[in-house]
Amino acid sequence: MVPKSYYMLLKRRNRFSVFSSKKDTSNYIHFLCNSFRYDEISNGTASGYWGIDFIKKTSHLDVQAKKILNTPSEYTPSLKNGYRFFDVKDLEKATTLFTACSQGKPFKTEIRMKTFQGKTFYARAQGKAIRNEQGDIIGIRGVFQNIESEKKQELKLQNSIKYSQEHDKWLYQLSHVVSHNLHAHVCNLQLTSKLIDVETLTQDQEELVTNIKSISSNLETTLGHLSTIATLHGVDRKLKHIVVEDIYKEVIQKIKDSALNQRALYYTEFSEVEVVKYIPAYLKNILSHLIINALKNKHPERECEINVFTYKENGNIYLVVKDNGIGLSQHKIDYILSRTPTSYSFDKDESGLGLFLIKSQIASMGGTLAIESKLGKGAKFTIQLQ
Repeated sequence: MVPKSYYMLLKRRNRFSVFSSKKDTSNYIHFLCNSFRYDEISNGTASGYWGIDFIKKTSHLDVQAKKILNTPSEYTPSLKNGYRFFDVKDLEKATTLFTACSQGKPFKTEIRMKTFQGKTFYARAQGKAIRNEQGDIIGIRGVFQNIESEKKQELKLQNSIKYSQEHDKWLYQLSHVVSHNLHAHVCNLQLTSKLIDVETLTQDQEELVTNIKSISSNLETTLGHLSTIATLHGVDRKLKHIVVEDIYKEVIQKIKDSALNQRALYYTEFSEVEVVKYIPAYLKNILSHLIINALKNKHPERECEINVFTYKENGNIYLVVKDNGIGLSQHKIDYILSRTPTSYSFDKDESGLGLFLIKSQIASMGGTLAIESKLGKGAKFTIQLQ
């Protein structure tokens, strides 16, 4: 069924016939044949030209347009049968665009069209009104291209993205379930190892219990990182203006409420850069991991000191977390910064996954992570935020 708006366009076309009594308008309609249609451009871009002359009450399709629409060689276009070249799903859209164009509003759009034989294809189309010297609209004209192949690729990409998102959601649910179900078993393992009276054990048995404690501790750390992945999956990834000190205080309070709570001297300075534009959950995770890392790797012969501060240099904003703990070897620093998560030996380096997580988050924000450290001399983590 043809929309009523299509017939309104026909009436509008007839209304412009009054201009035929004025100065000969043939020069102004010359675009229908020559000035707007360049064969080289048309062939090179596979663009078809169309035009409607409100004075002569005629429609025009060039050779390329007829080729795209696969019309018979003797076919004569007209406004009355023009609707046949638009898919019924986009016919209302087409008539709305053409009606607005006849009133002087240009358009650029993607629309579903049909060939003369009725085969649907996606097209990229544009049109604009043509005016005479007095500024009166005397016609409309435009071009269109068959983008069916391009659209198929676009839809294929969209489907791939949708599949990836669904797969990502499935992985999130899996990590959440695994993390939740294993947590109870890890706690039972740790409790059982603590209840064993090591004084009644042989040396071999004592070494075995020690290994069990170490394994359960590393497993707990890995589960913590897995839980972080699950938590961060559904976070709001919109950039927000964040007061760094507020995030820092929130992280410290959470650490104090946890079993990890231990004495440490904290020094902070956020006066140079107080507010940053970042994803709150990412900044919170970065600070949390680095501070917890400092607490776990404190030097046994001195009190733990942690410095957290921001600064600006060469237009970039940096966040620094520095500690006086046991430090890292250069080999381990290179190993951490150059590897993917599947390359880490998590049984020997339980901090690998956590560092990979924050490194990935920093990189996704266009920033960088730099590590300066020496064994026994502490570590300094510098994050470029902006």
